[in-house]
Amino acid sequence: MFICMNIKHNNMSKKILVVEDEIELLDFYDKMLTAEEYIVYKSETGKKAIDIFDKEDPKIIIMDIKLPDISGIEVTRYIKEKSPDAIIIAVSAYGERLKDAVNAGAYTLVQKPFLQKELISLIKDLTQSSETIKDEAIDVSFTKKRVPSSLTRVAFDAVITNMGEGSLRILLKRTNLDRYIGNLPPHDDSPSITVDEYIILIQNIFDIFGQKGAKAILYICGKEGFKNSLKNNPALFGVAGVALKFMPDEKKKKFILEKVLKKLEEIFGNVHILEEDQSYFYIKLPECPYCKGQKSDSPICYTPIGFYEEVIKWATGKSEKVEQIQCIAMGHENCVFKILK
Repeated sequence: MFICMNIKHNNMSKKILVVEDEIELLDFYDKMLTAEEYIVYKSETGKKAIDIFDKEDPKIIIMDIKLPDISGIEVTRYIKEKSPDAIIIAVSAYGERLKDAVNAGAYTLVQKPFLQKELISLIKDLTQSSETIKDEAIDVSFTKKRVPSSLTRVAFDAVITNMGEGSLRILLKRTNLDRYIGNLPPHDDSPSITVDEYIILIQNIFDIFGQKGAKAILYICGKEGFKNSLKNNPALFGVAGVALKFMPDEKKKKFILEKVLKKLEEIFGNVHILEEDQSYFYIKLPECPYCKGQKSDSPICYTPIGFYEEVIKWATGKSEKVEQIQCIAMGHENCVFKILK
């Protein structure tokens, strides 16, 4: 199945102000954005950025947080006070400062280092409306099953926590899930998006935020996803909790993994295989919704890693790391996760 999103170019948002104190990076932005036919204004200081903004009134601002004179966060506050509709993309190598930028009014965040295609893709999303035609086909062909609202909600919440509400709006528009803007799904087991849409959501999290940003978001999705499953399935986990009390850790892990994997099969419609040797349990996914359509040099299925770690912690009371040792995105036949017995 191919899903196409229709987007129309908006010529009213062609002006971009780039605020960056590294001259080489500033020139890189200029060449990259000029090649995409944007009108680029450059500033290496906060004061100059304010002067340019007052004169040219650009609608998009790429704002480095660390500047030599005044903080990019202060410039962000100034711009948002003058023009509440201005869209500011905060850029920094410092994750905590990015959160401060969101509080100051930044629409979305980009953490250094980033890929050129990621930033261009983000800017295009911000400077295009959803009324014209841009074909972006994504091969999915997975299943029409619907994901519980709680799992969809934790994904949306993780984007807000790590990247800000503006980033979530961009993501929802990109994935054709506009219906959730200002209308987040509840924390319960009611049906929400299809598994196909969930796969596209993950693909776009990688496309927009890059692997580093996606890792933080998707790992949290897994951990919070299991916590919500506990709340929403009291009968399943209540009985399991009683049964686990008198088991050794190895049996606890096997017992709960078998139950959880069966539940995941019901949700996603793909086979989950539990194997073991003397030292480890192995979870094998011949089809994987978490990396479908992706290519990578390293494992990227962060959601199940976070999920399985929470499962083991709940069953044994101990925090243990889960390792992904094979990934279909790397060219392997299966995605495989290793858990110490």
